[in-house]
Amino acid sequence: MTAGPSFIVSGNASVDEYYLVDSIPGADEAQEARDFFKRLGGAATNVAVALARLGARVVFAGVVGNDEQGGLIVEYLRKEGVATHGIIRSQKPTGRVVILLDSRGNRAMVAVRGANLDLKPGVFDLSTLFKEAGHVHLSSTKPEYTLWMLAEAKKRGLTTSYDPGMAVASKGLEYLSPVLEVTDVLFVNIREYHALGGRKLEDVYQGLLVVKEGERGSRIPRLNVEASAFRVDVIDTTGAGDAFNAAFLIAWKLGLPYERCLLLANAAGALKSTRVGAHSSPTLEELNDFLLSRGLEPLVF
Repeated sequence: MTAGPSFIVSGNASVDEYYLVDSIPGADEAQEARDFFKRLGGAATNVAVALARLGARVVFAGVVGNDEQGGLIVEYLRKEGVATHGIIRSQKPTGRVVILLDSRGNRAMVAVRGANLDLKPGVFDLSTLFKEAGHVHLSSTKPEYTLWMLAEAKKRGLTTSYDPGMAVASKGLEYLSPVLEVTDVLFVNIREYHALGGRKLEDVYQGLLVVKEGERGSRIPRLNVEASAFRVDVIDTTGAGDAFNAAFLIAWKLGLPYERCLLLANAAGALKSTRVGAHSSPTLEELNDFLLSRGLEPLVF
């Protein structure tokens, strides 16, 4: 295997607190948890780990607290092969997310941003950071920061991608419009696609729009390219979309056909959904074993 593509990944870093419940309670309802555990999370850290596991070179750029939780995030990312010199320590507490996960794999989340609030334009020395990669990816970051990062990346000749997440997408297409002009690949799930106007988003956005549709697979509407989902026993979908993004970006940077990019991404997302935890994305070996078991070509680079 030759050296893989190189990436800068930026966004929120958090500690995820999981509560396993039979069903997710509604307003004024109570539910007793069957179990509780902690994992490291944040959509961007999920993507960074997923990229590293698939053989890419990755630097994570984020902000964590100058506390025990922040230290754990830095240590964990290093163990996963993600370079952490792009991380800044803040006096704010490390971000955390409370996740309710039911027996069918559905989830509800509440986030406290903490140190992630420091993700603002100017927080990083980009002249140094961007020397180390050919692509910049952001996940679940606000448009002001995203625009700064991706515009600076484009000025330096890097390719870019963005997964806004529902919190941003729910504010509508106009809120996101400035960022679209500096985004080469835009990842959205089906709910985010509709929140951003559906067909109107397709008309406005001139880059590569990738729509993740869960059990229906994924597609690139403008090119009429799609790939079916893989059938697996779903345990936890947290981070499945991030594993999808990572596999797609590696395949795309390797110049593979779009249909194969979608297929590989679907496979990575499916594998992740069979495991608990946002950072349980597959290694390259696991992805290839999965593909071979279904009579499909492995990913080789």
